[in-house]
Amino acid sequence: MKNYSKGIRTLLMTGIIVLLLFPVAVLFNTSLKTYSQITQWPPTWFEKPLLWQNYMEVLFGDKSIARPFLNSIQISLASMVVCIAIGILAAYAVSRYEFAGRRTFLKIVIITQMFTSVILVNPMYVIFRNLGLLDTKISLIISSAASSLPMTIWLLYSYFSQIPKSYEEASWIDGCNKIQAIRYIILPLAFPGIITAGLFSFIMSWGDLVYAKAFILSPKLRTISLYLTDFRELYKTSWETQMAACVIAVIPPFILFMIIQKYLVRGMVSDGVKS
Repeated sequence: MKNYSKGIRTLLMTGIIVLLLFPVAVLFNTSLKTYSQITQWPPTWFEKPLLWQNYMEVLFGDKSIARPFLNSIQISLASMVVCIAIGILAAYAVSRYEFAGRRTFLKIVIITQMFTSVILVNPMYVIFRNLGLLDTKISLIISSAASSLPMTIWLLYSYFSQIPKSYEEASWIDGCNKIQAIRYIILPLAFPGIITAGLFSFIMSWGDLVYAKAFILSPKLRTISLYLTDFRELYKTSWETQMAACVIAVIPPFILFMIIQKYLVRGMVSDGVKS
């Protein structure tokens, strides 16, 4: 009976994995075809010859994604740094200090997750227009950070709340001030949470299309998600080059996830205070 249940779970998990990977396989398969091969029926899988020149076209051709790719890297990394910096300060204050409106603040943090970027884009547009920040990378950094910050604060708050205050008190006895206690005690223990929050904010910024569409006008400032819409022509969409560009666009989040995935599964360190 036990082996039977294990087999059912294995079969179920295999089916879920196949279901999740199927769109990725379709994406990669489409990127290696001609337009006529894509539109033919029935569809074929990895029909030879494989057209690797589609990737050369989107990297070095007339519609190169190199500049939008670099723009997205810069904006996403900057947004991630802003989110982590502000999120650490806010989450630490909420988790360590009792003050009037503390619970209200936490409720507001959760409630703001109900508002999508479509709702926020109009007021942000007015603010950036008045500040002269339209058509700048700063507008995308601020808007992406603002959208990711509530969840960042909540994730970090949950980690900071699990760290006993006795850890900090022990460091104070050893001569650390509050800043040093945060740096050498709190941040290392909450490092998995910081990594998780940073990955979340990076992916949110990397995949943003609404803010980029509303705030960016100059072709040289376009992001990768916005540039992917340029493969649509008057009478057709160049699916082969668009899919090749999409494959390249998913590489940075994938690499980032593979690098830091070991931190995402790390639990809280249990021996922070040694006798």
